Amino acid sequence: MLGVTVFCVFILGTATALDGDVRLSGGSSQNGRVEVLHDGRWGSICLDGWDFNDALVVCKQLGFPWLNRDDWNYDGGNLTELVWLSNVQCKGSETRLDECANDGWTDHQCAETRRAAAVACMDQEEFKGQHFFVILGDGNGPSLLENDGRVMLGYYKDLGIGTRIYLVCDQGWDLADANVICRQDGHYSAKRALTDSYFGNYRPLRSQEVAYLATDFACIGNESKLIECPANFWFQDNCTANHQAGVLCNRIKEPEDFQLRLLGGSNANEGRVEFHVNGTWGSLCLKKDYTFFDEESDVICRQLGLGYGLEAPQNDRFGRGSGPVVFPTYVVCSGSESSFAQCYMPDEPDQECLNLEGSSEASVICSGPIPGKRAHNVQILHQ
Repeated sequence: MLGVTVFCVFILGTATALDGDVRLSGGSSQNGRVEVLHDGRWGSICLDGWDFNDALVVCKQLGFPWLNRDDWNYDGGNLTELVWLSNVQCKGSETRLDECANDGWTDHQCAETRRAAAVACMDQEEFKGQHFFVILGDGNGPSLLENDGRVMLGYYKDLGIGTRIYLVCDQGWDLADANVICRQDGHYSAKRALTDSYFGNYRPLRSQEVAYLATDFACIGNESKLIECPANFWFQDNCTANHQAGVLCNRIKEPEDFQLRLLGGSNANEGRVEFHVNGTWGSLCLKKDYTFFDEESDVICRQLGLGYGLEAPQNDRFGRGSGPVVFPTYVVCSGSESSFAQCYMPDEPDQECLNLEGSSEASVICSGPIPGKRAHNVQILHQ
């Protein structure tokens, strides 16, 4: 049998630039004049019509997550001998510059500016510093109780007198986008993505500017910041009237078997409140001088489909149950929660509470079934 010898030849080489690739020239790896490859030749881009969305697409095509908001539109200096593009019109969600509308691939004269487009991109470490802080409620300040409202953002360099507020247009706004906002504010998840200016149109404070962050967000849902998500038309001046985005967040991962019921009353609208948590029915113990307020009663009654709270009796008017204490004494609701489990509870249940003098089990008297009430006010400031 004849032996056969096989020779393998491996050819190693560097990656070849492709038509439509971009590079930065005259600066550093993160900033400089934008040049694009077409028909095997590199050329510059007219500064005419160049905006934030165009610069963002270039930075992302180069592998950077974002761009320097203060310097994105700096003058790239003189044009190269060949000028491939002019009046580039990216939306901001494109992955490559050659996906954007433009005046065509030809040698342009750049009649308006005779200057080259440039960008200043951010690396990953710089991008991590682009923090947003979220305000849920009426926009006057953060609150532990707020878990819903219109989406508002503020850039940290803009804070102070004349703070600029960025709203979000609701076109394409969905639960995946809302999930990112809710987690960014420290909540577990989003329950609803709200549209059509559900919380009303924002009224800016004195000396406060309002703009729109973007529209058509397309979050996967696992991003840590809203600006990580693809979107269109970044930093525009307006969006369609009555179309500001909002959210309703879940503060915690709710127990799958969570239920509540009223026992011991003379009718279905009143009684001692018992909660089903992790397979067990139990109570919420109120220590002496502690009571439910309207907000807590409202959430319980609404969750049961019994309207709103009329009264929260003390002194065990409806008797005591035999189960354990499954909720802590200190529970505070904003009144907009869809479930009592989403109210603010910083402590653990105290099993000794019912042995204390003056303690009682939580009770409510509800109005009875009526049309549901609306929740009240997300907002976000880019920190």
